[in-house]
This record gives sequence, C-alpha cells and structure tokens, in this order.
Amino acid sequence: MSETLDETVARVMAGVNTTIADGDSMFAGSTEHYFSVSRDALRAVLAALHVTGRGEPKRLLDFGCGYGRVLRSLRAAFPSTELIACDMDPTALASCAEAFGARAITGAPDPDHIEQVTDVDLIWCGSVLTHLDAPQWGPLLRYFSRALAPGGVAVVTTHGRRMAMRAEAGKDYGLDARAIDRVLAAYKACGFGYNDYVGYDGYGISLSSPGWAVQRALEAPDLRLAGYDEAAWDRHQDVMVLVKDANATLKADL
Repeated sequence: MSETLDETVARVMAGVNTTIADGDSMFAGSTEHYFSVSRDALRAVLAALHVTGRGEPKRLLDFGCGYGRVLRSLRAAFPSTELIACDMDPTALASCAEAFGARAITGAPDPDHIEQVTDVDLIWCGSVLTHLDAPQWGPLLRYFSRALAPGGVAVVTTHGRRMAMRAEAGKDYGLDARAIDRVLAAYKACGFGYNDYVGYDGYGISLSSPGWAVQRALEAPDLRLAGYDEAAWDRHQDVMVLVKDANATLKADL
C-alpha cells in the first residue's frame, strides 16, 4: 500500500537536517514553528507534484532561500536532485551551499540582473512576492517561466485573504496603522495593496486577492494554473501552483 501524503511528509521530515545556522533571520526562537513551516512547504511541493503528475525533479530552484528553512526539507525529500539556491544575502547562500550542497546564485532586486537558470523542474518561492509591489511581479514571474523546463512546476506563495483578515484584526506586519490602512484600502478597491517598509525602497508588504494573483501569474509566458490553496503555508500564506505547459495543454486537439 502506498503512503499517504501526510505519511510521506512525516517520513521525510524525520530525516531533515535540524541544524539552524547562526544568523538565520527566519528562526524566532521556536524550533517547533521553524520546522512546521518547513514541513508545510514540503507538503505543498509534494502535493503540487502529485496533482500535476510530475515525478522527482532533476533540478530544483529555491528562490529566496534564506538560510534553508525550506531547502532542508527539499534536500531530504530529493537526495539526488540538483539544488539551486538564490538569495540576496551572501552569508545565507554560503550556508545553503555548505549545508545542503546547493549551487548558489546571487539574487538582485531586478530579476534581469540575476543569472538566468534554465531546465528547472521545480521552483519553490516562499514569501518573496509577499514583499513586492505590483510592477515587480511580472518580471519575477517571467524569470520563473524562463527558468522552468517544459512541464516544470512553480510553487509560489502570496498574501491573500487570511493576511487581510489578520491585518484588519490588528496585525501590523511591520507597518504603522496608516500604512496598513492604505494597503487594505487598495486591496479592497482593486485586489492588490502594497506599502514599503520604513527605510526601504521597493521592499515591504503586499496583499493580493486570489483572483489578482492568478491573473498576474497567467500573464507570464506559457504558465498554467494547476492549483491555488488559501492559507496553506503556515496557516497564513496562499500557495499557487503553476505549470509551464499552457500552450501544449490548452491548445491540444484544437
């Protein structure tokens, strides 16, 4: 009898590297929460591969890898896969290269200034679009489209209705009350809101409705929506599954 998804996730997580690097900004003192976030990401990735009928990836890109909170579970799940780690923090990249055997590529605010990888079977992008304004979404999603091999899968997280509810209940997301009000007002008006963090230009908090996020994703060449699961990552961020096969799939038998 084959494993259930939950059984597979539990088995993989039992073999995860549990060393948390010094300086890992995603570690806030709770190892239980840190590894539950990694577990949720693994579950989302395995579910995405199952629903799209894809097997174990040969090449995998963790875009916005940090110190490897998620990359560690992907390494445990896919021990033979070539891992590519991308981040703007050189210390985090070096940590991922050493701990998980990943090839490091340096991130940049403009995706056109990032080394263009290709023939990637799986992309994980957790909590990157959640920090970007609307004009930055298109270039990043097009980068993913160019990176994916035909039939490749991208698993991308966004801030959706759960984040809006939390903000309305008083969660400040690092912004002052007026900034949060502006984000929520724009979101309610058009499906998207954004505000920079204080002292940062082009980096802050975004809030996007499922419809808005899906529409932006489908503007990237040859990407097809294969799934959208609200608040599936850490009971907070939405998980969107995209496949690079729109032309082949949608034009079949026309």
